[in-house]
Amino acid sequence: MLLAAAASAALAPEESRLASAVSADLLRAHVSFLASDALEGRDTPSRGLDTAAEYLASQFRRLGLKPGAGQSFFQIARMESVRQPMEGFALELKWSGGSYSADPSRAAVTGGEALELQDAPLVRVVWRSPEDPLPPRESVAGKVVLLSAPVRNAAYLEKRRQLLALDPVALIAAGPAFRAAAMLEERQPAGRRRIPVVMISDSEFPKVLESLDAAATVNLRIPPPERQPVELKNVVAVLEGSDPELKEELILLTAHYDHVGVRAGGEGDRILNGANDNASGTATVLALAEAFARHSARPRRTLVFMLYFGEEKGLIGSRYYARNPLFPLQRTVANLNFEQMGRTDDNAGSRAGKLTASGFDYTTLGDLLMLAGRDTGVEAFKDGSNSDSFFSRSDNRALADLGIPAITVTVAWTFPDYHRPGDEWERLDYANMERAVRTCAIAVLRAANADRAPAWIDGNPRTARYAEAWRRLHGAH
Repeated sequence: MLLAAAASAALAPEESRLASAVSADLLRAHVSFLASDALEGRDTPSRGLDTAAEYLASQFRRLGLKPGAGQSFFQIARMESVRQPMEGFALELKWSGGSYSADPSRAAVTGGEALELQDAPLVRVVWRSPEDPLPPRESVAGKVVLLSAPVRNAAYLEKRRQLLALDPVALIAAGPAFRAAAMLEERQPAGRRRIPVVMISDSEFPKVLESLDAAATVNLRIPPPERQPVELKNVVAVLEGSDPELKEELILLTAHYDHVGVRAGGEGDRILNGANDNASGTATVLALAEAFARHSARPRRTLVFMLYFGEEKGLIGSRYYARNPLFPLQRTVANLNFEQMGRTDDNAGSRAGKLTASGFDYTTLGDLLMLAGRDTGVEAFKDGSNSDSFFSRSDNRALADLGIPAITVTVAWTFPDYHRPGDEWERLDYANMERAVRTCAIAVLRAANADRAPAWIDGNPRTARYAEAWRRLHGAH
């Protein structure tokens, strides 16, 4: 109690008033609804996800916030739910020294249309480092590409997207052949060709790639995918800043409101409620929206509150926003994204009274969290095991790739019941969550009122690519 009183005394009066608007009861109310069985795990797409979106919009209306998408709180993403049947799939490679036929049970196809090729020539692309160059367009356009490269590293996945932009007829690679019940794709303009990516999980396949020679050919048959149009929603609200000039600059406060739905089989509870992941992050954004909307003095910069769909399907909602921004990216000066704010039982030990972030020392936002924590009695720190590795695994990534200082704030990176039915709203520590969210509120207020906007930290080699993207965004070469 003495520690809390001392921390409170360190805050300016307006900061204390702002923080006091965040309460454990408010956070519990939001999480308990979003993670209730009635919403059936908020899969993307699903009825439960649509219900959650309506709830979020109703909260923004209650607070008198301005809609972020014209007259609506919904940024509509018109997409397709795509299921790729594998009945009839066939892949055969032939070369002067032998042949290889893929087992369809160890293959997965994403992103394409029906395709049938006979004795088509192959182009092999080998990347041993993210710095390896892309091949010339004329060497791969209209041809089947065999890619030898790691598949889990974010830098390699970005290079693969660049390779697909060179218009090969198909891409084949070794890697995990994960098959979701359905994938989500943005609807393509009429006439635009989709390029299939074939992943082979056979342990022998990398050896096959090493055996191929210049005369290698492929026979490939991909059945037509089953497509269903869907409309998905990012939920967006705005609190305009008070400074005549700085209100043109925006700070985005974000979280994903989806989870992974209902487990297909098994006995007992099959609903994956996603209370900590990520009803807690969503509740954090709602609580921050309420604190700032009810505060007597608006911050100098404009705050945008945004809840994304589809993070669990591959950061789809945040990437959609990055491609279709509602606000000028050049004026978006920071993004604090929130994940897993309610559990303190991290697999590595208790996180009570603590707060961390991905890329903690990548931007000046980490310093703001640390200083706010000192004034609220919360330890904000860099998690040496996870802060760097999680930077590319949440929705901050979409804006960071464009050069915007963006981090994901969390209490526990990993916890029991992750993506399991046990992630229920009753298991969150709401008293600790209150302290963590209050700390975030102070950090956001200080970022919004500071004369200088948040920035990437020079000298950290991990930030070089993002700082360069910032210079490109602002024409500062």
